[in-house]
Amino acid sequence: MRPRGLAIIGLLLGLAGCRGDSAQQTLLAEGPGVRITTDAFREAYLDYLLRTGQLDSPRLRRLFLGQMVQEALVVYEARRQGLDRVPAYQQEARAVETKLLVEAYARQVLYDTVQVREAELAEAFVRINTEVRARHLWAPTEAAAESLYARLQAGASFEELAAEVFRDSVLAQSGGDLGWFSFDEMDPAFEEVAFRLKPGQISPPVRTAYGYSIIQVMDRFTKPILTETEFARKRPLLVRYLRYRKQQAAREACARSLADSLQIRFHETTLRRLYNQLVGRGVQAIEGQEAAWLEQPLLTFGLASQRVTWTVADFREQARLTSAAQREAATRSPEALKEFARGLVVRQVLAERARKAGLDRTTAFKRARRQALDQWLYRYVRRQVEAEAVVPEDTVRAFYEAHRADFQMPARRAVWEILVPTEAEARRLQTLLATTEFTELARRYSRRPGAATTGGYLGFVTQEQLGAIGATVFAAREGEVLGPLRIADGYVLLRVGALQPERPMTLEEARPLIVRQLRPYFERQRWRQYLKDLLQQYAGQINRYVARLDTLRLT
Repeated sequence: MRPRGLAIIGLLLGLAGCRGDSAQQTLLAEGPGVRITTDAFREAYLDYLLRTGQLDSPRLRRLFLGQMVQEALVVYEARRQGLDRVPAYQQEARAVETKLLVEAYARQVLYDTVQVREAELAEAFVRINTEVRARHLWAPTEAAAESLYARLQAGASFEELAAEVFRDSVLAQSGGDLGWFSFDEMDPAFEEVAFRLKPGQISPPVRTAYGYSIIQVMDRFTKPILTETEFARKRPLLVRYLRYRKQQAAREACARSLADSLQIRFHETTLRRLYNQLVGRGVQAIEGQEAAWLEQPLLTFGLASQRVTWTVADFREQARLTSAAQREAATRSPEALKEFARGLVVRQVLAERARKAGLDRTTAFKRARRQALDQWLYRYVRRQVEAEAVVPEDTVRAFYEAHRADFQMPARRAVWEILVPTEAEARRLQTLLATTEFTELARRYSRRPGAATTGGYLGFVTQEQLGAIGATVFAAREGEVLGPLRIADGYVLLRVGALQPERPMTLEEARPLIVRQLRPYFERQRWRQYLKDLLQQYAGQINRYVARLDTLRLT
């Protein structure tokens, strides 16, 4: 439920690029690829303080300016080496342009009307000093959420319903417990409801960016002493962030209204086939038929006289311009895929309106585009450099010898599975086991991808990998068939095979775990060395005006 995507600093830096520029801006640092003005520093630094909660100080200002210089040098060197010509950069450029066009259009049409009231600031100040513990039940559609809510009202418990709706074993076993969270750590719609509920209260279904949630607040804690002085110090940051939040809410409302007006209609057969392919359940197109599949109509939108059709290929091209997290969220359910596709349509329509208005030709747009792509280049270079890190073999061996007792191969059981959508289907197959081999039924009927080839064999699995049904499987006798058992994807019959007891891992078995544990340290070391070498390369060519930094007014 925690919102991810670009960090707040990145989002607001993109908006910062739309400020007016001036030849009289004071420079804080300059050199090859480096030109940091007071306005640029102020925007980025204020957003950093908001995001981290740190307090302004001369030392922190110097450190932050040093970071900005480093980032500028990394980007300058990346462009000098031609990394802005790689295919990944070109694809990112198309995604950035679409995103910024939508943002520019929203700013022109929506954002000027957004106001932040004093009462909202006071409430936000209380929230940043409050922690809430809540649990929730998730559903992909409003109808499914209403059904869950009705079952709660009829006496069902969060625990039993969470075991049904969550694939995540932790949430499934904890009754949907999300633990403690505070201001800006959850989806805004989720947060708005959670902070208004009293402990013990259960909300009706709430629409979020991820689907629908039914929320119950379990406990809350607010710091007992909140002072006017502290509120005054944080007020400017709260104004900026609340304005940003309200702008986002206005844009989402506009997007929903536009989606309704566009009358988006789906070709259900194509949608179902596409969804099954995305989640690995469908048969891939036969060689030579892929082109025909890509030209299948997926959806139509627009006025009756000007309907536009998107094919599967059109959808894929638009989807490529989104983040991996957004694409993954679209595979949660067919309804989530529809919502994702609707969002792509709305985004494309708004971007085209922005282009027709000439917003892509403004200085502000070009500056924001450059800033966003500079951020991408910085992350791209860092990933490339860190990928070069190597965990030395002698370090791996020494770590293994020092912690040998910690590396144990957990007990595992051989398991075969038949997955079907309904309990009735599972029970029908259960009766057929009297005359038909388990593996044969799995090949014919299991919905699990690859079952037709493997006969439903999952291999040797651990109790943890099996989630809520793990204890049942490990308590069974070899050869026993269990089920039907309810899991997130439907109902399963399981045949239990041999048990491999727990044993110490060999060095080769432990190696991936050791490398995974130690690699972040060596990646950080490799990155620090790269920055050190880069600063040395441009030593004497960077001028920093620290005295100006110390006297800079932030507000």
